[in-house]
Amino acid sequence: MKLPDLASLAWRQLRERRLRTALTVLAVAVGVVVIIALSSQVEGVKVGIVSSLERLGPNTIVVFPTLRGSRMPVTDADIARLRGLEGVSKVIPLLMLKVRVSGFEDPVNVIAASSRDLADLLGELRIAEGGVYLDVPAPQVLVGHDLAFDTSTGEQVVRVGQPLVAMLGGRSLMLTAVGVLDTYGTSTAVSPDTSMFVPVEYVKQFIRGAGYNLVMVKAAAVDDVDQVSELLSYTLGGRARIVPVKQVASAVSSTIAQISLLLVGIAATSFIAAGLGTLNIMMVSVLERVREIGVLKALGMKDRHVMGLYILQGFMVGGLGSAAGVVIGVALSYLIPLATGGSMAMPPVPGRGVGKLGGFSALPYTPVINPLYVLTAVLISVAVTLVASVYPSWRASRLNPVEALRYE
Repeated sequence: MKLPDLASLAWRQLRERRLRTALTVLAVAVGVVVIIALSSQVEGVKVGIVSSLERLGPNTIVVFPTLRGSRMPVTDADIARLRGLEGVSKVIPLLMLKVRVSGFEDPVNVIAASSRDLADLLGELRIAEGGVYLDVPAPQVLVGHDLAFDTSTGEQVVRVGQPLVAMLGGRSLMLTAVGVLDTYGTSTAVSPDTSMFVPVEYVKQFIRGAGYNLVMVKAAAVDDVDQVSELLSYTLGGRARIVPVKQVASAVSSTIAQISLLLVGIAATSFIAAGLGTLNIMMVSVLERVREIGVLKALGMKDRHVMGLYILQGFMVGGLGSAAGVVIGVALSYLIPLATGGSMAMPPVPGRGVGKLGGFSALPYTPVINPLYVLTAVLISVAVTLVASVYPSWRASRLNPVEALRYE
């Protein structure tokens, strides 16, 4: 019997029990959907983080000061010493706080920094409206895009020149919005879209003994990163953690790859149900068609053809389930960010007002569908259904035609 004839007969048998076949196909599709939907979210976060790190540059070193009580261990004197180290081209000190601001329900990330350092801090300085504040102790603020615009409606809620009341150091301060940043997307050390930037000299007026809870150091060359990191460790001792950006990028890629594999492994367990469902439908199909199989074998159909008939049915179920799973999984991959607001909860950056006062921060991302995971999901689904079809097809091939014709 030729393969096209076997395929036609297998398809006809599946169509005769459409509801049962559809439910089995959906059981197979579930595993594919879960793998594609979850892996695309993790891959999207990974791509966003790595791209933001690349904007900072491979010669960047992040210094995370260790908070000791209420004191900031990195002061202006320390910054001056760091700037004098060999191989250091630039030092960007930051003071990051969680501040209550009028018009916003949740506390806002406020980053005190020099306007001269913003371009290096953000990779590039993109202003959507207005301009940058001056490096003077003045109540000016540069507002992130997602704070200035309602992300659900697109309506602008903060405009240039608009006053904003902020609670800082136990005082109510009247800040004036001088500019609105363009969209930056995913970030790590700072999140421009959901932050406000103010002159560091202005903030230090209201926080006694204020130091810095995040410092970005630029090495003169990529080859100098290791040497500069050692000098920073020696200079600051145990008061800070020194993390080169290239090390962060490597660690992020490795960690997220492990998370992706874990999610795929967990999702793959759903194929157990798919395999059992396929085994069930194949066994029922064999029992329902005992007399039909007997007639076919009496007419000359060989055992291998009978076995191939049910193997083909398993392959068809796996193929249909994979196709449905890919379509639904891709659609769900882009629906999940809509339900979560296009962001994923991530741990806050260590430091005062962030690690101490703030909770998890929202990390915006765009789903990325990795063809490797799609192919993996498809191959697993087809393999599971084929394996589940082996025993029923073997049982069908072993039926005695005479006994099968007497079967009622």
